[in-house]
Amino acid sequence: MAAQIIIVDDDPLVGGLTLDLLTDAGYSVRLLSVSLTAMDIIKAEKPALVILDILMPGLDGLTLLHKLKSDPETEPIRVVVVSGKSFEAEKQRAAQYGAEDFIEKPYDVDQFPRRIGELMKKQGAEPRKAPSAAEAPAPAARAGIKAVVWGCRSSSSAGKRTSCVSIETPSHLFVFDAGSGISSLGDELAKSGKHKDIWLFLTHFHDDHVEGLASFPCARDKDCTLHVSGASDPDKPLEQALKAAFGHSTPAAKVELYELMEQTYEILPGVRLAVFYANHPGTTLAYVLQTDGRKIVYCPDSELYGEHATALQDYDEKIGEICRGADLMFHDGRYTAEDYKKHRNSGHSSFLAAVDFAGKNLVKALVLVHQDAVYSDGELSAMEKEARARANERGYALKVALGREGLEVAA
Repeated sequence: MAAQIIIVDDDPLVGGLTLDLLTDAGYSVRLLSVSLTAMDIIKAEKPALVILDILMPGLDGLTLLHKLKSDPETEPIRVVVVSGKSFEAEKQRAAQYGAEDFIEKPYDVDQFPRRIGELMKKQGAEPRKAPSAAEAPAPAARAGIKAVVWGCRSSSSAGKRTSCVSIETPSHLFVFDAGSGISSLGDELAKSGKHKDIWLFLTHFHDDHVEGLASFPCARDKDCTLHVSGASDPDKPLEQALKAAFGHSTPAAKVELYELMEQTYEILPGVRLAVFYANHPGTTLAYVLQTDGRKIVYCPDSELYGEHATALQDYDEKIGEICRGADLMFHDGRYTAEDYKKHRNSGHSSFLAAVDFAGKNLVKALVLVHQDAVYSDGELSAMEKEARARANERGYALKVALGREGLEVAA
């Protein structure tokens, strides 16, 4: 018997709670934890209502919503987005793509079934009881790896450079983000003549993460190959977003494009890349690179809930499992604790929340990045001192540094 309501949520706690509440309300409900197979199941069962989380491995909820509402077979199905990623931008996109409602996690367990019930009545659906329905490789021999911060501020004003970090192994060069800092990296590569084969991973297409692409020297070198990876927005394919980032500058280099979702890829022999969705407005990726016996995390735009997290806000816990035990982590530390209070729910973290997250998840070394451009060098030094004091006071086995242009870190 086909379900009246299909829930697509990879979190067993919240997904299970939603399932129980709606089953108790008398509906036939099915819970799907894998978003990649959800479209086919929804097409086959044609439920009256679909409930989608946003942050899920594979297809994120907004992309799945867009697919459902763009397909004539599934367009009539009502869709509700239920997510802790409740930025205004996400609410607007959900409405734009055709969602009938957006419910923030954590939701009121008494009001939730009633709210869903109202939507079901509009569909003419009455309650009907029915039954509800990669291991990482062994580490390679350790070898020298150098990470360099080429830019990490929130804007390029006053000569500051925006997000770009390179990871150089004995065999490869991996570059994360293409803010204005990538120009400095390109100048260095042009001088040295090294690395004509470059892997570039973009977290998202906000200006401060792609504004350096048009002036990247390697893109003008016909002997270079750029392997560019990132995510498509539901209504803007990766190829289109990348073309806009290059502007009127047509790359002379060979560009190979890879669209990524939340899963693990073996991008080269012995090199694995785990991709996860970050808690930041828009489709935003973060990366875990595993190579040469090292685990390196790059997550520059990410709002941690920290000590303010509720039982149903699982973002910290979820990415903690992914990042646990990393040798090196680059994480959003944009605000002081006081300034974060003014900017909560903007998609960025306080540097102290990042320290606590890294310490609790046994990260060995943390570099705080994406500092707000308003902070002076003196204020940044004070933040770094306070971050190190925090790690020491709480007994974390964690080395902490504040990201600055030219900072080199051995991983």
